[in-house]
Amino acid sequence: MNHRSALFIPIFAALVLGACGSSDDAPAGAAGQAGSGGSGGSGGGTTIACSDDSDQLDLGGLYALSARLSFTFASQPGGAVTVCPKDQTSEGTFLSFVKLEHQPGQSEVTAISAVVCTLELPIISAIVGECDPDAPNMVYAGLEFPKALLDGVPTASMGQTTATLSSTAPGGILSAGPMDFSIGTNELTANAPTWLMEKTGCGVNDNAPGRSSQCDDNCVSDCSKLADDDADGWPGVTVHVCGLTAEDKQQNVACNPEEPNVAGATIQGRALMNLLVEPLKLTGSAASSCEVAGTLDAAIAYNVIGADLYLANAQISVTSAIKSLPQYTVNTTDSRFRLVRIDGKHGSPNWNPSWGEPLASCKQIIANQNQLN
Repeated sequence: MNHRSALFIPIFAALVLGACGSSDDAPAGAAGQAGSGGSGGSGGGTTIACSDDSDQLDLGGLYALSARLSFTFASQPGGAVTVCPKDQTSEGTFLSFVKLEHQPGQSEVTAISAVVCTLELPIISAIVGECDPDAPNMVYAGLEFPKALLDGVPTASMGQTTATLSSTAPGGILSAGPMDFSIGTNELTANAPTWLMEKTGCGVNDNAPGRSSQCDDNCVSDCSKLADDDADGWPGVTVHVCGLTAEDKQQNVACNPEEPNVAGATIQGRALMNLLVEPLKLTGSAASSCEVAGTLDAAIAYNVIGADLYLANAQISVTSAIKSLPQYTVNTTDSRFRLVRIDGKHGSPNWNPSWGEPLASCKQIIANQNQLN
Protein backbone atom coordinates (compact mmCIF):
# COMPACT_ATOMS: atom_id res chain seq x y z
CA MET A 1 0.00 0.00 0.00
CA ASN A 2 1.33 3.44 -0.90
CA HIS A 3 1.45 5.89 1.98
CA ARG A 4 2.93 9.10 3.33
CA SER A 5 3.94 9.71 6.94
CA ALA A 6 3.73 12.97 8.90
CA LEU A 7 2.57 14.40 12.23
CA PHE A 8 -1.11 14.76 13.03
CA ILE A 9 -2.83 16.66 15.82
CA PRO A 10 -5.29 14.18 17.33
CA ILE A 11 -7.73 16.89 18.24
CA PHE A 12 -8.28 18.18 14.72
CA ALA A 13 -11.93 18.52 13.73
CA ALA A 14 -12.55 20.94 10.83
CA LEU A 15 -10.63 23.71 9.17
CA VAL A 16 -12.03 26.18 6.68
CA LEU A 17 -9.48 27.42 4.17
CA GLY A 18 -9.55 29.24 0.87
CA ALA A 19 -7.92 31.93 -1.21
CA CYS A 20 -8.72 34.79 -3.52
CA GLY A 21 -8.23 34.12 -7.19
CA SER A 22 -8.89 36.04 -10.38
CA SER A 23 -12.07 37.99 -11.00
CA ASP A 24 -13.34 35.54 -13.59
CA ASP A 25 -16.98 34.69 -13.08
CA ALA A 26 -18.52 31.33 -13.82
CA PRO A 27 -19.51 30.80 -17.44
CA ALA A 28 -23.18 31.17 -18.24
CA GLY A 29 -25.14 27.97 -18.64
CA ALA A 30 -28.26 26.06 -17.84
CA ALA A 31 -29.02 25.49 -14.20
CA GLY A 32 -28.86 21.69 -14.13
CA GLN A 33 -29.61 19.77 -10.97
CA ALA A 34 -27.77 16.77 -9.60
CA GLY A 35 -29.95 13.67 -9.58
CA SER A 36 -30.36 11.30 -6.69
CA GLY A 37 -29.19 7.70 -6.56
CA GLY A 38 -27.62 5.81 -9.41
CA SER A 39 -24.01 5.83 -10.50
CA GLY A 40 -21.79 8.86 -10.95
CA GLY A 41 -19.50 7.39 -13.56
CA SER A 42 -16.24 6.02 -12.22
CA GLY A 43 -16.73 8.01 -9.01
CA GLY A 44 -20.00 6.36 -7.97
CA GLY A 45 -22.56 8.10 -5.77
CA THR A 46 -25.05 10.75 -6.87
CA THR A 47 -25.52 11.02 -10.64
CA ILE A 48 -24.26 14.33 -12.04
CA ALA A 49 -26.28 15.90 -14.85
CA CYS A 50 -24.25 16.42 -18.04
CA SER A 51 -25.66 17.00 -21.52
CA ASP A 52 -22.30 16.93 -23.35
CA ASP A 53 -22.44 14.09 -25.88
CA SER A 54 -19.26 15.07 -27.74
CA ASP A 55 -16.53 12.50 -28.29
CA GLN A 56 -13.98 15.12 -27.11
CA LEU A 57 -13.64 16.25 -23.50
CA ASP A 58 -14.22 19.92 -22.66
CA LEU A 59 -13.07 20.37 -19.05
CA GLY A 60 -12.66 24.13 -18.81
CA GLY A 61 -14.74 25.68 -16.01
CA LEU A 62 -15.47 25.71 -12.28
CA TYR A 63 -15.74 22.59 -10.12
CA ALA A 64 -16.26 21.31 -6.59
CA LEU A 65 -13.84 18.67 -5.39
CA SER A 66 -14.82 16.21 -2.66
CA ALA A 67 -12.09 13.97 -1.29
CA ARG A 68 -11.78 11.26 1.35
CA LEU A 69 -8.39 10.57 2.93
CA SER A 70 -7.60 7.26 4.62
CA PHE A 71 -5.40 7.61 7.75
CA THR A 72 -3.64 5.19 10.07
CA PHE A 73 -2.41 6.54 13.44
CA ALA A 74 0.22 5.51 15.99
CA SER A 75 1.74 7.16 19.07
CA GLN A 76 5.08 8.91 19.22
CA PRO A 77 7.57 7.88 21.91
CA GLY A 78 7.93 10.15 24.91
CA GLY A 79 4.53 11.81 24.77
CA ALA A 80 2.20 12.44 27.69
CA VAL A 81 -0.80 11.28 25.67
CA THR A 82 -1.07 7.88 23.94
CA VAL A 83 -3.31 6.98 21.01
CA CYS A 84 -5.70 4.35 22.35
CA PRO A 85 -6.66 1.87 20.98
CA LYS A 86 -3.35 1.59 19.14
CA ASP A 87 -2.96 1.94 15.37
CA GLN A 88 -6.36 3.49 14.74
CA THR A 89 -7.57 3.82 11.15
CA SER A 90 -10.12 6.40 10.09
CA GLU A 91 -11.11 8.77 7.29
CA GLY A 92 -10.78 12.50 6.85
CA THR A 93 -12.48 14.62 4.22
CA PHE A 94 -12.01 17.90 2.45
CA LEU A 95 -13.87 20.05 -0.05
CA SER A 96 -12.21 22.34 -2.56
CA PHE A 97 -13.21 24.95 -5.13
CA VAL A 98 -11.34 24.32 -8.41
CA LYS A 99 -10.87 26.12 -11.72
CA LEU A 100 -9.71 24.21 -14.81
CA GLU A 101 -8.41 25.88 -17.98
CA HIS A 102 -8.73 23.50 -20.94
CA GLN A 103 -9.49 23.71 -24.65
CA PRO A 104 -11.89 21.06 -26.02
CA GLY A 105 -10.08 18.11 -27.53
CA GLN A 106 -6.64 19.07 -26.17
CA SER A 107 -4.57 16.65 -24.08
CA GLU A 108 -3.13 19.41 -21.91
CA VAL A 109 -5.03 21.10 -19.09
CA THR A 110 -3.06 24.33 -19.12
CA ALA A 111 -3.91 25.43 -15.59
CA ILE A 112 -5.58 24.06 -12.46
CA SER A 113 -6.17 26.45 -9.56
CA ALA A 114 -7.70 25.32 -6.27
CA VAL A 115 -8.67 26.65 -2.86
CA VAL A 116 -9.62 24.39 0.01
CA CYS A 117 -13.08 25.07 1.45
CA THR A 118 -13.02 22.63 4.36
CA LEU A 119 -10.58 20.09 5.76
CA GLU A 120 -11.80 17.59 8.34
CA LEU A 121 -9.45 15.12 9.95
CA PRO A 122 -10.82 12.44 12.29
CA ILE A 123 -11.06 12.86 16.04
CA ILE A 124 -8.83 10.33 17.80
CA SER A 125 -9.35 8.80 21.21
CA ALA A 126 -6.31 9.04 23.50
CA ILE A 127 -5.29 8.50 27.09
CA VAL A 128 -2.77 10.01 29.48
CA GLY A 129 -0.07 7.37 30.01
CA GLU A 130 -0.11 3.83 28.62
CA CYS A 131 -2.99 2.57 26.49
CA ASP A 132 -5.80 0.74 28.26
CA PRO A 133 -8.94 0.69 26.08
CA ASP A 134 -11.09 -0.03 29.14
CA ALA A 135 -9.74 2.89 31.17
CA PRO A 136 -12.40 5.41 32.30
CA ASN A 137 -10.23 8.47 31.55
CA MET A 138 -10.22 8.21 27.76
CA VAL A 139 -10.22 11.66 26.17
CA TYR A 140 -12.06 12.55 22.95
CA ALA A 141 -10.82 15.90 21.77
CA GLY A 142 -11.56 18.35 19.00
CA LEU A 143 -10.71 21.82 17.80
CA GLU A 144 -13.05 24.77 17.75
CA PHE A 145 -12.29 27.50 15.23
CA PRO A 146 -12.70 31.14 16.24
CA LYS A 147 -14.56 33.49 13.93
CA ALA A 148 -11.29 35.24 13.08
CA LEU A 149 -9.92 32.00 11.64
CA LEU A 150 -13.08 31.17 9.71
CA ASP A 151 -13.23 34.68 8.24
CA GLY A 152 -9.52 35.22 7.68
CA VAL A 153 -8.15 32.13 5.96
CA PRO A 154 -9.98 32.48 2.60
CA THR A 155 -7.10 34.71 1.47
CA ALA A 156 -4.37 32.46 2.82
CA SER A 157 -3.43 29.98 0.11
CA MET A 158 -4.16 28.84 -3.43
CA GLY A 159 -2.68 25.78 -5.11
CA GLN A 160 -1.82 25.86 -8.81
CA THR A 161 -0.62 23.21 -11.25
CA THR A 162 -1.22 21.72 -14.71
CA ALA A 163 -2.49 18.34 -15.89
CA THR A 164 -2.47 15.99 -18.88
CA LEU A 165 -5.07 13.64 -20.33
CA SER A 166 -4.14 10.18 -21.57
CA SER A 167 -6.98 10.51 -24.10
CA THR A 168 -9.17 13.43 -25.11
CA ALA A 169 -12.22 11.12 -25.27
CA PRO A 170 -14.47 10.46 -22.25
CA GLY A 171 -12.74 7.97 -19.97
CA GLY A 172 -9.31 9.53 -20.48
CA ILE A 173 -7.07 9.58 -17.40
CA LEU A 174 -6.32 13.02 -15.97
CA SER A 175 -2.98 13.27 -14.13
CA ALA A 176 -2.60 16.47 -12.14
CA GLY A 177 -0.24 17.90 -9.60
CA PRO A 178 1.48 18.55 -7.44
CA MET A 179 -0.26 21.43 -5.65
CA ASP A 180 0.90 22.95 -2.35
CA PHE A 181 -1.16 24.78 0.28
CA SER A 182 0.02 26.59 3.41
CA ILE A 183 -1.63 28.57 6.19
CA GLY A 184 0.06 30.37 9.05
CA THR A 185 3.24 30.64 6.97
CA ASN A 186 4.21 31.40 3.39
CA GLU A 187 6.98 28.80 3.47
CA LEU A 188 6.99 25.20 2.29
CA THR A 189 7.44 22.34 4.75
CA ALA A 190 11.25 22.31 4.70
CA ASN A 191 11.48 25.99 5.74
CA ALA A 192 8.32 26.42 7.82
CA PRO A 193 8.87 27.75 11.36
CA THR A 194 9.07 25.10 14.09
CA TRP A 195 9.33 24.94 17.87
CA LEU A 196 12.92 24.23 19.08
CA MET A 197 12.14 21.46 21.55
CA GLU A 198 15.78 20.67 22.40
CA LYS A 199 16.84 24.25 23.05
CA THR A 200 17.50 25.32 26.63
CA GLY A 201 14.42 26.99 28.06
CA CYS A 202 12.05 25.45 25.48
CA GLY A 203 11.78 21.85 26.71
CA VAL A 204 9.20 19.57 28.28
CA ASN A 205 9.45 21.20 31.72
CA ASP A 206 9.47 24.78 30.44
CA ASN A 207 5.84 25.85 30.70
CA ALA A 208 6.27 29.62 30.32
CA PRO A 209 7.42 30.16 26.71
CA GLY A 210 4.98 30.17 23.80
CA ARG A 211 1.91 31.18 25.81
CA SER A 212 1.59 34.84 24.76
CA SER A 213 0.46 36.69 21.64
CA GLN A 214 4.10 37.37 20.77
CA CYS A 215 6.18 34.83 18.86
CA ASP A 216 8.93 33.49 21.13
CA ASP A 217 12.17 34.25 19.25
CA ASN A 218 14.15 32.01 21.57
CA CYS A 219 12.03 28.90 20.94
CA VAL A 220 10.70 29.36 17.37
CA SER A 221 13.13 28.74 14.50
CA ASP A 222 12.17 31.90 12.56
CA CYS A 223 9.31 34.14 13.69
CA SER A 224 9.63 36.27 10.55
CA LYS A 225 8.35 33.35 8.43
CA LEU A 226 5.03 33.15 10.27
CA ALA A 227 1.89 34.68 8.75
CA ASP A 228 -1.05 35.88 10.84
CA ASP A 229 -3.51 34.54 8.27
CA ASP A 230 -6.47 34.81 10.64
CA ALA A 231 -5.55 38.42 11.54
CA ASP A 232 -6.16 37.87 15.25
CA GLY A 233 -2.87 39.34 16.47
CA TRP A 234 -1.39 35.95 17.44
CA PRO A 235 1.47 34.32 15.50
CA GLY A 236 0.47 31.78 12.85
CA VAL A 237 -3.17 30.73 13.09
CA THR A 238 -5.03 30.15 16.34
CA VAL A 239 -7.28 27.20 17.12
CA HIS A 240 -9.22 26.46 20.30
CA VAL A 241 -8.61 23.08 21.90
CA CYS A 242 -11.29 21.18 23.84
CA GLY A 243 -10.93 17.59 25.05
CA LEU A 244 -13.60 15.85 27.12
CA THR A 245 -13.79 12.59 29.01
CA ALA A 246 -17.06 10.67 29.33
CA GLU A 247 -17.41 12.09 32.85
CA ASP A 248 -16.90 15.64 31.54
CA LYS A 249 -19.72 15.11 29.07
CA GLN A 250 -22.05 13.65 31.69
CA GLN A 251 -21.46 16.64 33.95
CA ASN A 252 -21.72 19.19 31.11
CA VAL A 253 -18.26 20.54 31.91
CA ALA A 254 -17.50 23.76 30.01
CA CYS A 255 -14.45 24.24 27.82
CA ASN A 256 -12.63 27.55 28.33
CA PRO A 257 -10.08 27.85 25.50
CA GLU A 258 -9.54 31.60 25.90
CA GLU A 259 -9.24 31.32 29.69
CA PRO A 260 -7.72 27.87 30.13
CA ASN A 261 -6.62 28.66 33.69
CA VAL A 262 -10.32 28.58 34.65
CA ALA A 263 -11.26 25.01 35.65
CA GLY A 264 -13.09 23.22 32.88
CA ALA A 265 -12.55 20.48 30.29
CA THR A 266 -9.82 17.89 30.78
CA ILE A 267 -7.91 19.47 27.89
CA GLN A 268 -8.47 23.12 27.01
CA GLY A 269 -6.66 26.13 25.65
CA ARG A 270 -5.37 27.58 22.39
CA ALA A 271 -2.75 26.30 20.00
CA LEU A 272 -0.76 28.39 17.52
CA MET A 273 0.40 26.64 14.37
CA ASN A 274 1.12 26.58 10.70
CA LEU A 275 -0.46 23.97 8.41
CA LEU A 276 0.90 22.63 5.13
CA VAL A 277 -0.57 20.33 2.49
CA GLU A 278 2.43 19.45 0.33
CA PRO A 279 1.93 18.04 -2.18
CA LEU A 280 -1.59 17.16 -3.34
CA LYS A 281 -1.73 15.02 -6.50
CA LEU A 282 -4.83 13.82 -8.37
CA THR A 283 -5.14 10.94 -10.83
CA GLY A 284 -8.57 10.01 -12.15
CA SER A 285 -10.83 9.13 -15.05
CA ALA A 286 -12.73 11.92 -16.83
CA ALA A 287 -16.07 10.18 -17.24
CA SER A 288 -17.45 13.22 -19.08
CA SER A 289 -16.89 16.95 -19.46
CA CYS A 290 -18.61 17.33 -16.08
CA GLU A 291 -16.84 14.84 -13.81
CA VAL A 292 -13.45 13.35 -12.92
CA ALA A 293 -12.96 10.73 -10.19
CA GLY A 294 -10.02 8.72 -8.92
CA THR A 295 -7.27 8.53 -6.29
CA LEU A 296 -5.21 11.21 -4.61
CA ASP A 297 -1.90 11.46 -2.83
CA ALA A 298 -1.33 14.03 -0.09
CA ALA A 299 1.11 14.81 2.69
CA ILE A 300 -0.15 17.01 5.54
CA ALA A 301 2.20 18.56 8.10
CA TYR A 302 1.62 20.74 11.17
CA ASN A 303 4.02 22.80 13.21
CA VAL A 304 2.88 23.99 16.64
CA ILE A 305 4.78 27.21 17.36
CA GLY A 306 3.05 28.16 20.59
CA ALA A 307 0.28 27.01 22.93
CA ASP A 308 -1.52 27.91 26.11
CA LEU A 309 -2.87 24.47 27.00
CA TYR A 310 -4.02 22.89 30.26
CA LEU A 311 -4.33 19.17 30.97
CA ALA A 312 -6.44 18.30 34.02
CA ASN A 313 -6.29 21.99 35.08
CA ALA A 314 -2.46 22.06 34.98
CA GLN A 315 -0.30 23.85 32.44
CA ILE A 316 1.59 21.75 29.92
CA SER A 317 4.52 23.03 27.88
CA VAL A 318 4.54 23.51 24.12
CA THR A 319 7.14 20.73 23.84
CA SER A 320 4.97 18.35 25.87
CA ALA A 321 2.04 19.09 23.58
CA ILE A 322 4.13 18.44 20.47
CA LYS A 323 5.52 15.15 21.82
CA SER A 324 1.96 13.97 22.44
CA LEU A 325 1.07 14.20 18.75
CA PRO A 326 0.78 10.75 17.15
CA GLN A 327 2.38 9.57 13.94
CA TYR A 328 -0.02 9.16 11.05
CA THR A 329 0.07 7.62 7.60
CA VAL A 330 -1.99 8.72 4.62
CA ASN A 331 -2.98 5.58 2.71
CA THR A 332 -3.03 6.93 -0.82
CA THR A 333 -4.49 3.89 -2.60
CA ASP A 334 -7.52 4.09 -0.27
CA SER A 335 -7.90 7.86 -0.62
CA ARG A 336 -10.29 9.00 -3.34
CA PHE A 337 -11.67 12.18 -4.90
CA ARG A 338 -14.56 13.28 -7.08
CA LEU A 339 -14.39 16.48 -9.16
CA VAL A 340 -17.82 17.74 -10.26
CA ARG A 341 -18.65 20.66 -12.56
CA ILE A 342 -20.88 23.23 -10.81
CA ASP A 343 -20.99 26.16 -13.29
CA GLY A 344 -24.02 25.08 -15.35
CA LYS A 345 -21.99 24.37 -18.48
CA HIS A 346 -23.04 21.27 -20.44
CA GLY A 347 -26.22 21.11 -18.36
CA SER A 348 -24.29 20.49 -15.14
CA PRO A 349 -25.53 21.74 -11.75
CA ASN A 350 -25.21 25.52 -11.44
CA TRP A 351 -24.31 26.57 -7.91
CA ASN A 352 -23.54 30.13 -9.10
CA PRO A 353 -19.82 29.97 -8.32
CA SER A 354 -17.48 32.91 -8.93
CA TRP A 355 -13.73 32.49 -8.96
CA GLY A 356 -13.43 36.07 -7.72
CA GLU A 357 -15.52 35.20 -4.63
CA PRO A 358 -13.98 32.01 -3.22
CA LEU A 359 -15.54 32.27 0.25
CA ALA A 360 -19.09 32.66 -1.11
CA SER A 361 -18.45 29.85 -3.61
CA CYS A 362 -17.09 27.60 -0.86
CA LYS A 363 -20.20 28.22 1.21
CA GLN A 364 -22.29 26.98 -1.73
CA ILE A 365 -20.10 23.89 -2.05
CA ILE A 366 -20.39 23.14 1.65
CA ALA A 367 -24.17 23.62 1.56
CA ASN A 368 -24.47 21.19 -1.38
CA GLN A 369 -21.79 18.71 -0.37
CA ASN A 370 -24.21 15.77 -0.11
CA GLN A 371 -24.61 15.96 -3.88
CA LEU A 372 -20.89 15.27 -4.25
CA ASN A 373 -20.91 11.86 -2.52
